[in-house]
Amino acid sequence: MGKDEAQKLVTTLKALANPIRLRIIASLVDEPKHAYALAKEMGLSYPLTHLHLKGLRKMGLVKEIEHETKTEGRPSARTYAPSKFELLLTPERIRDILKEDG
Repeated sequence: MGKDEAQKLVTTLKALANPIRLRIIASLVDEPKHAYALAKEMGLSYPLTHLHLKGLRKMGLVKEIEHETKTEGRPSARTYAPSKFELLLTPERIRDILKEDG
């Protein structure tokens, strides 16, 4: 625990506090999806969807899965799936993290 863990907790909570990001994670639970499919499903622009996916990936909450394409010269298609994570937050855990933060 300590300052790094406290910062990671704050960053993770900020990431999960966004309703769009929660909807993205919920949508990916049943099957991995491409960013374009997510954008269409959620009624969002592709750039906004991609931005949220990038943030979720950076936090380790979503993972990118590459699939080979058969067309030469084209980039491989990437789909996204939720990473396995569990967030257990108790008052005692918060106290312990902040206590070591000093």
